[in-house]
Amino acid sequence: MTSKWRIILVFLLLIASVTLPLLYTQLITLTEGLPGRILTYRLHRAIYAVLAGIVLATSGCILQATLRNPLVDHYVLGTGSGALFAVYTTLLLLEHVTLWVISLAAALGGLSALAITILIAESISGGDVAYVLSGIGVTSLFSGLSVLLLYYVASKYGYASLMLTGTFIHSRPENLPYTLLATTLILVGYILLAKRLNVIMLGDDHAAQLGVNPNVTRLLASIIAGVSASIIVSQFGVIGFLGLVTPHIARFILKTSDNRLVMPLAMALGALLLFTTDTLSRSIMTRIIGEVPAGAVISALGAPFFLLLLIRRFRGGLS
Repeated sequence: MTSKWRIILVFLLLIASVTLPLLYTQLITLTEGLPGRILTYRLHRAIYAVLAGIVLATSGCILQATLRNPLVDHYVLGTGSGALFAVYTTLLLLEHVTLWVISLAAALGGLSALAITILIAESISGGDVAYVLSGIGVTSLFSGLSVLLLYYVASKYGYASLMLTGTFIHSRPENLPYTLLATTLILVGYILLAKRLNVIMLGDDHAAQLGVNPNVTRLLASIIAGVSASIIVSQFGVIGFLGLVTPHIARFILKTSDNRLVMPLAMALGALLLFTTDTLSRSIMTRIIGEVPAGAVISALGAPFFLLLLIRRFRGGLS
């Protein structure tokens, strides 16, 4: 298959990943004969799952390429826990909080946690695993602080406890502008950075020879990936490992590391995976044990994959 047709196929898959879940949701709801408000709720929920999947998957691609590290995503690097801690702190300190303020606080908290993780990893010079270890430390710190704050926040905001494991149960129309903002930001990041990140992956010296400033590119990429993922956290909570898994699946399918192809396919995979997980947890698992947050299911599936990557890395089989 030529490069041209591969690009066309990837973008067709991306379009299908966005449209098919929405059509499925509408058809299922109509055939069940449920009221219009149920259709509206399910459509909103499907839209949020699709858009959140696109953002988190692309954020993972960007971070893996930026740091030249296949073991990272926003969750592993502590961005999610930092954003959640900032959200809880804002809810605790401010009397009347808008979604705009919450999103801004999450972005600042997520970026701060990401910066701390990267600075620690760079200072100890431990290779790929250094990012994982420092990320575990930062995640544990902010997660622990978040749980402490939750005791005070949950009494006022009941949905706050659900944010520990990402869910779309309490999704509302008011979440849409901020979700679209995160999606737009990550798509702009793809357009601006995909080609540059391909060069960065070859090494800083090679990038400089080709006219790409590696430090500026890394800074811009980290900000875009961190802010967009943090906004998603502020709306729906922490959804871990999606950004770690989907880039690897995309690279395996395409047999290439070209981010111009990998990112769109990862977007499609992220959208489909998160939508499918949320739909199954709502429709099937509800009948057995009650609705399970989509983030919990994704984490349960993603954690073994992460451990497998670690094992392969130590054995020298992952690059």
